[in-house]
Parts: sequence; C-alpha cells; structure tokens
Amino acid sequence: MLDDKEIVLSALEKVDKFYVYLAGINNNEIFLVTTLNVPNEVEIEGKKFKVVTYQPDDYLNQVVEKEYEIFRKYKIYYFVKAYMRKILDTLSSAEVERMSIDIKDNLS
Repeated sequence: MLDDKEIVLSALEKVDKFYVYLAGINNNEIFLVTTLNVPNEVEIEGKKFKVVTYQPDDYLNQVVEKEYEIFRKYKIYYFVKAYMRKILDTLSSAEVERMSIDIKDNLS
C-alpha cells in the first residue's frame, strides 16, 4: 500500500498538477486548492478517496476562519511556494491580531 505522500502525488497525476496550488490528505480525503474542475472522487490502487477542492482566492479568504477544518487537519505534501507563503502570512497576521486583542483585553 502507498503511503500518504505517494497517494497525494498519484492523485496529482490524475489532474493537471500545474493548476494545483496546494494538495494534502486526511484519511480517505484528498484536499486540493486548484482552478480546475476535478472529480469528487479518485481511485488509487483500488481505494477510493473523496476529493475536497477550493478555488485559490476562496481558500485564502476562508483559511483564517476555518484554519483547522481546511488547513491544519490535512497533511500537506504538495504546494506552490508563493501560495503557501501567502497562507502562512495570512495565518500569522491573524494570530498577531488575536494576540494584540488578548493583550488589550488583559490590560483593561
């Protein structure tokens, strides 16, 4: 049986990976941020995986609100460096904002 990384890379072979910004896996769910329309399910070595997709702009808009559900719960094995940097910058800015609000609340 393939490991998680090989499963994600095999799934990318079934779609045009040049249009995939981010790809990961969580159990039987493959996660893709892509501009392509991809199937809802892919079969890799006889096992079916549900495919969860996001458009790149929509994903960036939702990643702060749904950080665990759409980012942290997946093991990310493929990413475009500039796009991952945007995600991490967005998340770190949100964390700094949360921390500053907490500090203000504690000082009040």
